[in-house]
Amino acid sequence: MNNARKIMVLGAGDIGRRVFHELAHNANPRHVQLVGRDEETVLKAANLTRFCSVQRGHTTEVSHAQTDITDVARTAERIAAFGPDIIFLAVSYQSWWVISTLQQDAFQRVYAANYGPWLPMHLVPVMKAMEAVRLSGTQAVVVNAAYPDAVHPALTAIGLSPDIGIGNVANNVPGITAVAADELGRSAADVEVRLVAHHYVSHRLSRTGNSGPAGMGLGIRLDGRDVTGELDVAALLNRLPGAYRRTGGLPGQTMTASSALSVLEPLADERDAVVHAPGADGALGGYPVAIENGKFRALLPDGMTADEAHAINVSGQLHDGISEIRADGTVVFEPNAMAIMKEELGYDCAEMKLSEAEGRAQEIAERFAAYRDRTAR
Repeated sequence: MNNARKIMVLGAGDIGRRVFHELAHNANPRHVQLVGRDEETVLKAANLTRFCSVQRGHTTEVSHAQTDITDVARTAERIAAFGPDIIFLAVSYQSWWVISTLQQDAFQRVYAANYGPWLPMHLVPVMKAMEAVRLSGTQAVVVNAAYPDAVHPALTAIGLSPDIGIGNVANNVPGITAVAADELGRSAADVEVRLVAHHYVSHRLSRTGNSGPAGMGLGIRLDGRDVTGELDVAALLNRLPGAYRRTGGLPGQTMTASSALSVLEPLADERDAVVHAPGADGALGGYPVAIENGKFRALLPDGMTADEAHAINVSGQLHDGISEIRADGTVVFEPNAMAIMKEELGYDCAEMKLSEAEGRAQEIAERFAAYRDRTAR
């Protein structure tokens, strides 16, 4: 196993464990390590994955380690000791699905604020993880699962952005591919989708079949030829929440895990690939991305310029509840979204410097916990 590629999964929550499990089921030489804050959790999860891998005839080396992401020095030690080629960050103070555990009427009111106001809950743990990455001296490629569309451009200001994100824009591409392939009477392997979309749009598409008030960019190719203009794209997308609807919520994270693996597997196998990913090289929003020799290059729909793609993602960012991410990393929140947070949780933040993010994350956590208790009565 001396030539085995080393992949560290940092974060032992639902998505971290799902991805870790799948990474171990591969014939190529690998050493995968699950790292989390609770020793019992990571031990049991690692052993389950190891036993399942053995049962299926694989020889992947599986290990685990313990750290709390808030302990930057200890996390850096863990990274340095393992010496990963790839780090998958699955760290967040509050996963996206947690608000869905509220009473239904309370959930709908909070849900209307969209995702942007919750940014500190994802930005802070990723920032701490990246501080540990820097301290460890590793040259590993860092892949992040926590709201890369906004976390990455904010952290770019201080040189702490992960290399690429996963999920979001990618989660809708298989559905669009399937709809287009069926419409064209061809195999999905013959169809290539190129989608430019922010988290706001990617969250809507499978649920509503459209991008709402935000922009999106979509190109569909058949046998390498652009056929977008030959299709009724609006009608195709409208079929996503109908005949092509899929399981969502926490069980639906299988889709997000698959999107993560679409990025991680080529990196682990050192092969080129075309994927969809948010936050590549600190970019705002989501893009089609070519992985070439371990580097990332935007691969836009035919005829679309980089400026047009950026404007599409800025549009989505606004409707997700973030008005602007400034060059110094300061985040300006959209007033209507924040008004909902103020009304429901008593939380109000017009703009946030990176130095204020940890305090804001703690405040949101406290106010949300109180809100959940209050609305549960």
